[in-house]
Amino acid sequence: MRVKAILLRITFYLILFNMTLFVSAAGEKAADDVSTYNELGQIVFSVSSSATENSRNLNILCNNDEPKTIVIPAGSTVTLRNAIVIGSNTTILADGATIVMTQSGKRIIYNRTDVASYQGTTNVTIKGGTWKTAGDYWGESLIRLAYGSHFLLDGMTVIGNYGGHDVELIAMQDVTVQNCTLTCSGRTSKNSVEEALQIDVAAPRTAPHLDAPYGEGLTCENISILNNTIQGSRGVCANFAGQDGEKYKNKFHRNITVIGNTMIGMSAEGCVLYNTINPVVKNNTIITYSKRKKLSYSTALNISIIGKAPKKLIKNATVVVENNECKGVKHGMQIVSLTKSKYKKATVLKNTFSALDKKRAYTISKAAVNSAVDKGNKSKKR
Repeated sequence: MRVKAILLRITFYLILFNMTLFVSAAGEKAADDVSTYNELGQIVFSVSSSATENSRNLNILCNNDEPKTIVIPAGSTVTLRNAIVIGSNTTILADGATIVMTQSGKRIIYNRTDVASYQGTTNVTIKGGTWKTAGDYWGESLIRLAYGSHFLLDGMTVIGNYGGHDVELIAMQDVTVQNCTLTCSGRTSKNSVEEALQIDVAAPRTAPHLDAPYGEGLTCENISILNNTIQGSRGVCANFAGQDGEKYKNKFHRNITVIGNTMIGMSAEGCVLYNTINPVVKNNTIITYSKRKKLSYSTALNISIIGKAPKKLIKNATVVVENNECKGVKHGMQIVSLTKSKYKKATVLKNTFSALDKKRAYTISKAAVNSAVDKGNKSKKR
């Protein structure tokens, strides 16, 4: 009996081993079917005429955490029916390619959000390509990245809709968006405040549809926005969780750097940084075309403290606004606080601010800063 039991156990493990080999071989075959390799060892994607097949095959390549570089061939048009779910350690090179989401209301790229941590998805680079929607894409994010770190978006053209976001960053750390064009198709509503690039807080109503529990409301840290052209209902916004109660309203982003961009808001601000510790805004052109003259939405650059900041964060926090051209309606720029929280210092140097009323071209509220260096700035009537 004992010998028979041993033989049965050996047979079981042999069957299990063979099944494992079969599954592994099937996976390799699937990868081979959707790609080839170039002389650099990069995976060259095989483009299909089927949007369904392209979606499935790109997910086979991207939705894992193995180190990989995927090349979408220049000159190709890749239609998608479903979004690409991107894993860690992924590089996508798409220079000269066009990637089109054919379905209304669907993202084109997002990552898994089952871990509420900056380490959820890490080490991702996407370079080049025109990424756009062919459907009525109202009220969604074309590219949504959340709970991750060490991301680079470089040289991409992203075309979304004025009612949603081209790129949304939720609870992200160490992200650079550079040399990109983020723009929108269609027309904006005069009351729309949806930004082409949103920097967001992980909160239930502000950023719904994340898989992991929201916990303490993770914010964004070390975000660099460099040398882009960005146009939306708003251009760029570091958001606050206004609909999620005081707990989330008092969460602050850290170290957002905005340098060398053209940012345009068609119905709201060109750039707004809410609840941000140590923002740096340099060498940008910032414009709003909003017609809401009595509201902050018609301010080109709006830096506002909305919540109550932790004392350890705010006591040494600074604001730097230098060498920008800000064309506003109500203000070219404002630095204000709606609470008792204040920045330690604001440095505002060599900017040109314009508004309908020259006297209101810019304002640095004493309620928002303990001290200010205000030199070399020009005020103009728009």
